[in-house]
Amino acid sequence: MYYTGIDLHRRSIALCTVDENGTVVEHRTMKTRPELVTAYFQQWPDHEHRAVVECTTGWYWLCDLLRSLGITIVLAHAKYLKAISYAKVKTDAVDAETLAQLLRMGYIPEAHQLPPEYRAMRDLLRQRMVMEHKRTNIIQRISSILAQFNVTRIEVSPSVPGFATFLGSCSLPTEYRMTLLMYHQQCIQATEHRKQLEKYFKGKLRPTPALQLLMSIPGLGEITGAVVAMESGDMHRFADHKHFESYCRLVPGSKDSGGKHAHRSGSKDGNKYLKYAFTEAAIKAMMYYPEIKQFAQRLEERSSKAIARTVVAKELAKIAYYVLTRKQEFKTFKGITIEKIRDWPRARKPVRITEEEPASAMSVV
Repeated sequence: MYYTGIDLHRRSIALCTVDENGTVVEHRTMKTRPELVTAYFQQWPDHEHRAVVECTTGWYWLCDLLRSLGITIVLAHAKYLKAISYAKVKTDAVDAETLAQLLRMGYIPEAHQLPPEYRAMRDLLRQRMVMEHKRTNIIQRISSILAQFNVTRIEVSPSVPGFATFLGSCSLPTEYRMTLLMYHQQCIQATEHRKQLEKYFKGKLRPTPALQLLMSIPGLGEITGAVVAMESGDMHRFADHKHFESYCRLVPGSKDSGGKHAHRSGSKDGNKYLKYAFTEAAIKAMMYYPEIKQFAQRLEERSSKAIARTVVAKELAKIAYYVLTRKQEFKTFKGITIEKIRDWPRARKPVRITEEEPASAMSVV
């Protein structure tokens, strides 16, 4: 068995291969070209081979290439790997050899690899969220500029063409009017792109059993449900619902030392897109479902609005875990029967879910 550590960069790639005893077989640094990588691994056709690369930008093509060559590829978690492989002398060659040795000893902290056939849809959902954040930022900038001239009430949304007419009724200097009109055009374009993406998602993902199950949960619609389905992957990789909630960044960390215990909030570990989806779902659930709203209000009296929203989001994540693993639609929230279920869009024909299907959101997309 040979083990190869790969330190991947945009223009260069460093490789180090070791045998079962840890002896270096070969070191090489080359340009990031698929044919050169293929030639490197084809040197040992009679040896079983494993390779490892960090989950930084650009690993898609490399993993796909090595799989096509019959090589088992491990994706290393970049953050946790730093805690293991810290070194005073750090070069590409040293990093590649360290990766190879850690792989040989079984000390690589693995990151989740989404199946190649689902990457494009997940990444498109992520880009839709990025576009939405940019649109929100543009609207905030427009409001900030108008506030400088005591225009605090915007009668027309910056996302519609009528906003230009509204600007014409405001006595603003020419320079500020030019800026606002440019922001207005960007906002219209971002809104149109968002509508196109949402139409595409609804056509592709709405008929899937996973999304139909997730949309039975209060607050989860087609877009947030699609984000949960694509980002969660195979639910079997989580030991229980607590691990899934932690992955969604809905559980505070802890720091125990010397008999002292302290909660550590604001952790960056986990999936930020799932946190966004369940937080948005919690806001909608607290708006449209009286039982959940009353539950959140009781929490707000004892703590704060932010904590109440996080608790609701955490419970929705727990429900999503069991909905996908048991293949059963939503029933109760914290033991409370929800009387009014919002009529979310559903597939025209019911989708049959068999017991043989794995508990994976990916397997039904």
